[in-house]
Amino acid sequence: MPFDPLPESLSELCRPPFAADFRAVELGCGDGRLLGLLRRKGLPCTGLDRLPRAAGSMADVVGDACRPPFLPGSIDLLVAGNFVRHLLPRRPDGAFLREWLGLLRPGGSLFVLEDEPGGGAAAANYRDLQAFLARLDPLGRGPLVSADAFRQALAPDLAATVRDGGVMDNRWPLDAAAVMTMLASGRPAPGRTAARLLAAIGANGVAYGRQWWCRLANPSGSELR
Repeated sequence: MPFDPLPESLSELCRPPFAADFRAVELGCGDGRLLGLLRRKGLPCTGLDRLPRAAGSMADVVGDACRPPFLPGSIDLLVAGNFVRHLLPRRPDGAFLREWLGLLRPGGSLFVLEDEPGGGAAAANYRDLQAFLARLDPLGRGPLVSADAFRQALAPDLAATVRDGGVMDNRWPLDAAAVMTMLASGRPAPGRTAARLLAAIGANGVAYGRQWWCRLANPSGSELR
């Protein structure tokens, strides 16, 4: 999902002009909403996803985002939006971050952006929705993870690569009617999680709430060990 506003330090990196060999990649670009936002900001960004366009993604490159098909030290900017939380349940040590950092050129950046749990009834409904979807697809999805939980889970070598981060409101609109239609399509039985979510969203709406971001950098551009 997109983020509004983008972190200022990421927005600054989206502004032309760019060097002729500048390379930016969104990891796990999915339906391309964040990718499109980055491009509208002026960033010449490549989308990477394991699913091809024929399967609904907006990928320019098809491949495993945990082991991207790029040479070490060849990327200036990597962006992972609402993607890391889907990897952490299976890889809680965050080893995939080392792989990503190893792709960066010296001075390059890796931006992790995620939805922050909590913050009012509508945002709580979104948190509960994501937890429900994660239970339905435990191998492909993960529940929301907070900025603090992410930072605390980092091994010391990864924590040393953190340059800055923050938490702020996400103003990007969420279509409550579409969410309710999706939940209702499964014909949820009364009292079940989907039915309770439908009632809660009908009463209080659903919203992204807050977002967090973290910028990591590998000064050497070489793979961390």
